[in-house]
Amino acid sequence: MKEDIKLQDTFRKYINGQLSADQVRDFLAHIQSGEDSELLQKLIEETFGEKIDSVSSNDVFLESALKKSWSAVQDQMESEPVRKIQNWRLIVGLVAILISILSVSIWFYLLKESTTDDYQTVYNPIIPGQQTATLTLADGTQIRLAETAEGQLAKDGPIVISKTADGQLLYEIQETGESASGYNVLSTARGETYKVKLPDGTQVWLNTASSLRYATNFSAFSSRNVELQGEGYFEVASNHTKPFIVHSSGQKIEVLGTRFNVSSYREDSMVSTTLLEGSVRIDHHNKKTILVPNQQFQLSSSGDFYLREVDTDRIVSWTNNEFMFDGDNIDEVMRKLERWYNVDIIYEGEKSVEKFGGVVSRFEKIEKVLQLLEKTGGVRFKIEGRSVFVFSK
Repeated sequence: MKEDIKLQDTFRKYINGQLSADQVRDFLAHIQSGEDSELLQKLIEETFGEKIDSVSSNDVFLESALKKSWSAVQDQMESEPVRKIQNWRLIVGLVAILISILSVSIWFYLLKESTTDDYQTVYNPIIPGQQTATLTLADGTQIRLAETAEGQLAKDGPIVISKTADGQLLYEIQETGESASGYNVLSTARGETYKVKLPDGTQVWLNTASSLRYATNFSAFSSRNVELQGEGYFEVASNHTKPFIVHSSGQKIEVLGTRFNVSSYREDSMVSTTLLEGSVRIDHHNKKTILVPNQQFQLSSSGDFYLREVDTDRIVSWTNNEFMFDGDNIDEVMRKLERWYNVDIIYEGEKSVEKFGGVVSRFEKIEKVLQLLEKTGGVRFKIEGRSVFVFSK
């Protein structure tokens, strides 16, 4: 009952724009986990006055309900002061997320009820990614975090590793005089994302198809070293006596306390480091570069580098569960979709030279995202199984 009251209070604060950025991320991650979906469904139904039945409904009904909800929002926006618009945008985002969760639930329900092989063959939905990862402990033990309940997962000397109620991985130091034994690795597959709070208080959001290697206890070292593959967003706890250093694809990023994003996917042509707050020093090929907020440093495999001003909201939009495109080419767009929806991208003929812009929730169905991209008129798509074919118009 206490948890229900807490969720209701968080929902109310979300609607009223009273949550911090961290609290919004945690709230959306909790929704995505599918926990408390019935309570959330009830809260949203009360908000919109539109019933959403997760058992007897189908995709057509859900789509209709969402359209009606959109109409209700638009009517309300026209009669409310301008300052209310952002709050309604948050509500719509929440409905879209819940619709996505309910759609998956409906599929499992219908699949269970269906007695024909035909339906199972035809209906093979591509669903958005989820909050989960694999934790590999110092002794080699692997823990699938989606399959574990909240509470203590393991203990390494003075370090207690636990999973919080909102799904975050948490490391806490106990003053017992023991010593930790080694390193942990947190890894996500395609279609997975996760958040971890390290023993020093640093928080890391790990994007899809990525991994982070770190010591379970930084106290025995003169610096806090981690190794990143893929993409991660860091909010580093300040400690002027113990620098935080990220090693990633031929570069070393040293900080004392700051917020920044690193993208180092092997299939990308550049390793990109983007600074939101504070300052960082990047060591690369015996050279050093200092970044200031709103700058991005790009490093190629050949050692060439570029420094430019960027819109940091776009760079870290994935931490808010959004795709935000701004002049992205077709390769950049499709790589993001490929990782998040765990699909294979196949280009047919010449690639489109179209540049894409816009914002869409990462909880939207892939079909919806592709339809929005097709509206540019420069590209079209076809889905077969888990393959997405891309055609230039």
